[in-house]
Amino acid sequence: MKRLIFAAAVACTCAICAQKPGPTPKPAPVSIHGQGCVTNGIEAGCLVVRDQSSGTLYNLLISGARPRVGEGIEFTGSPHEGPQACMQGTPINVSSWSQNDAVKCTSQSTPAPGKGF
Repeated sequence: MKRLIFAAAVACTCAICAQKPGPTPKPAPVSIHGQGCVTNGIEAGCLVVRDQSSGTLYNLLISGARPRVGEGIEFTGSPHEGPQACMQGTPINVSSWSQNDAVKCTSQSTPAPGKGF
């Protein structure tokens, strides 16, 4: 009888271990929307924008036409996964951007040195 109980326990353990979990669903992509003044990042070729609503400094990763430094823009994108050269602000893969004349840029629009890391 003890052998039968032991065999049943081993069989149940093996059956549980053999089960594979189903695929983990990927979370829905996060969309980030912001607006502010484009400034140069600390590293050459990097563009950053401090969002006027949240105050968050975003590192804009843009393929294609890029906004000019000093221009007010509105942008939409998603968080960047993986390494990148610009080490300032939250990196965003920008999917779209447009000039926004309602955003008034001044010399005070630039991020303070050392902020946003």
